[in-house]
Amino acid sequence: MQPRKKYKVALVSEMYLPRIGGLELHVRDLARELSRRGHDVHVVCNTPGPASYDDGVTLHRLGLPRLPFLQTIRDPSAAAALRRLFERERYDIVHVQAAFLPMTHVATYQARQLGIPCLFTECSWLGAGWLRFFEALHRVSDWGHWPTLLSGVSQCVADQLARITDRSDVFVLHNGVHVAEWKTQPRPPIRPRVVSVMRFTNRKRPFDVVRAIPRVHAQLPEPLRPVFTLIGDGTARRKVEREAAQLGVTQHLELPGFLDRPKIREIFEESTLFVLPTEREAMSIVCVEALSAGLPVVAMNKGGVADVVAHGSEGYLANNRDEFADFIVRLLADPALRQRMAQQATTRVGRFAWEHIIERQLNVYDLAVARERKQTEPLLDRFGLPLNEKTVAVC
Repeated sequence: MQPRKKYKVALVSEMYLPRIGGLELHVRDLARELSRRGHDVHVVCNTPGPASYDDGVTLHRLGLPRLPFLQTIRDPSAAAALRRLFERERYDIVHVQAAFLPMTHVATYQARQLGIPCLFTECSWLGAGWLRFFEALHRVSDWGHWPTLLSGVSQCVADQLARITDRSDVFVLHNGVHVAEWKTQPRPPIRPRVVSVMRFTNRKRPFDVVRAIPRVHAQLPEPLRPVFTLIGDGTARRKVEREAAQLGVTQHLELPGFLDRPKIREIFEESTLFVLPTEREAMSIVCVEALSAGLPVVAMNKGGVADVVAHGSEGYLANNRDEFADFIVRLLADPALRQRMAQQATTRVGRFAWEHIIERQLNVYDLAVARERKQTEPLLDRFGLPLNEKTVAVC
């Protein structure tokens, strides 16, 4: 077997550390995993911060003017800046990590103009408004054919891209997790704990967890009534606090703010189950981390969480807010059910381990490079699926 080609990769994400979010952490982890395997990885972003993190990854902070509040690029200077960078560095592939942010689309176009193989990965679930916007953009500009290849972080996102562009070669590339690092030695809490991790924004809906507390407590005897720990912070924090006060559940709610991964892992060790109220979740790395820690998950039956949680296997997917609370009650009241789901979770979650995810990423890099050179046919057998499928999961 021939050794795999080592690539010089530009990972383009308008937002990056020190800003904290799922996209930023995923790009950081992907960059480090590629670098550890000998690839020359450059992260290209427009978020102010340190010049490097001493992790083997080259970091380019473009320093372009940004819009207030939105903090995205605000003028056409991004095109020239990205073109100069791409011409100077001569990348083998440009991998764009997109989440409604304009700089990533500018990067995709510049890669096309320069003939650089480009993979566009959509990292956000597209609501109806965004679907209409990108459909219109594609009709006007053929946007969907700027990148060499398209992918989404879950099947539902890949399906959305296929619908927008009418392309038959949209790949599913899940985010990765260090599964072994999240395995815990459970320490049952004195009082049951229901834990969640998210940014406190209206889109993430942390207040829906607070609203579930009265319904959960009303259905359980006193010894089984849990404390709810919401890890995170953001613009909706005051709304969460007001909701808790109005419902009279402040004493049952913990709000420790943002925590680093080791601290989150410690709380997982002393938790009973994990919940996620978000309806517009593209995939959910934190659900994978919770499953890796042996926590059953209750989430909403929308978006990309279904790629992670099989309903009735390692958790439950609720169709509405009442079901969300009732599934929490069911798991808190049944230790045997929790144990069974925890065992299934730790068995199935290995498919999200980085060693598998990186192999999928590199398979698609190989195909993008070959397609740009019109040499795709010898590679098709590697994927096990014809490229005339509506969407293609790279395994």
